Amino acid sequence: VDIDWEYPVGGGLESNVYRPEDKRNYTLLLRELRRQLDARGVLDGRKYYLSIASGAGDDKIRNLEPADIAEVCDWINIMTYDLYGAW
Repeated sequence: VDIDWEYPVGGGLESNVYRPEDKRNYTLLLRELRRQLDARGVLDGRKYYLSIASGAGDDKIRNLEPADIAEVCDWINIMTYDLYGAW
């Protein structure tokens, strides 16, 4: 499962709804997904992977809980175009 939430708390399209509590909600979402994927893996003997696409700029990272997210994700793909803007 790959999650691409652009972006928790703010920084995406102006038409998106943003809430400060989404910083924590994003981590909780990923933890629950990890728990469910692991439970499914126990049932069928498979490994299910969890990855995210994450912004690279400080303005994006400060709206995340990077250490907590890293504990539950198998991969974190960095959208490096966020360093200076989208073209």
